[in-house]
Amino acid sequence: MRRGLMGWNAEELPVAALEARLARLRAAMAKTGMDAFIIYTNNTRPSAVTHVTGFTPYWSDALMLVPKSGAPVFATALSKRVSEWIRTTDPLSEIVNTPKPGALMGERLAKDPSVKRVGVMEYDTLPAGLFDDMAAAAPSVEWTDGTALFAGLRREVDDAERGLLTRADVMAVAALGQALTGGAQDAGTLAGLVEQHARLAGAEETYIAVAPDLAADRRLNRTSQPTPLADRFVVRASIAYKGCWVRRTRTFVKDGSAAKADAWFADVVRSIEAGKSLAEQIAAKVGELSGASLTGWTAESCTGSCPLSAVASARFPGKEPPANGQFLVLTVELTIDGAPWIGAAPLIVGRPDF
Repeated sequence: MRRGLMGWNAEELPVAALEARLARLRAAMAKTGMDAFIIYTNNTRPSAVTHVTGFTPYWSDALMLVPKSGAPVFATALSKRVSEWIRTTDPLSEIVNTPKPGALMGERLAKDPSVKRVGVMEYDTLPAGLFDDMAAAAPSVEWTDGTALFAGLRREVDDAERGLLTRADVMAVAALGQALTGGAQDAGTLAGLVEQHARLAGAEETYIAVAPDLAADRRLNRTSQPTPLADRFVVRASIAYKGCWVRRTRTFVKDGSAAKADAWFADVVRSIEAGKSLAEQIAAKVGELSGASLTGWTAESCTGSCPLSAVASARFPGKEPPANGQFLVLTVELTIDGAPWIGAAPLIVGRPDF
């Protein structure tokens, strides 16, 4: 258990920032007639709870209840030994240990006569057992999907989140530098060096993927195999710090010919504007790069419980243009001068200095 890395730091994430996020959620609940809000979390879907409380839930299913007033309630089946640590990393919530988190939440809701309508984030993917326990304990409650409500709150990052994302990105950039300086000749060794560098720099979680021969296969895979690195290969580093994830991808060419596309992509990332179609902005930028054609693109963001989810792509341009202050990870695939190239980088719309 890496307590030192996953601990709460009041300087990086002040209580005032968490209280402001909670207040925004409650204001949105009131506007839409919700008397309480339920968020589910597990080891792969921790991000919504992290955003509201600062705590990154691992290991087990849990539920968080946000009432109209008072402390959020975090109900987990984990032991009390773990709950004592949770209390040191979540400065806002009441921590409750119970073998039946759903039943406990339902009981809490049923005890409050003012609770009529409850929002559930990602309602359709809430485990049936948890929902059945809640519904049985609170039979008079009307349940409604709160996914869009929460996603709307995540359209703009605050100063604290921007600081954490920036630190995670610094780690990702430095870790990818191992492809230039680490001396690795095969994909497995390189992936290990990139992960080691990120972990030693303070990353909580890492996911490193490599395409050892980009000319032969564009697919990136997590690997420990000693597959030789070809003249053109790609490394992707997905890095988390204090629950905030970034992703960077770089194409490495041994003769240095990726530099033109790298410089172009850095300009694209800095130039993304709010209120304008991402597809149109990317297409216009590709037109400025000689010898290039667009193969595909994807924009990811954190809108709910998953750390990064696709919000737009070349095949599905998205319902809304990017918003000012929105965090995105942009991935672009090109063919340039007859050769493949892939790049990915995080950005905050309207903040070219990120």
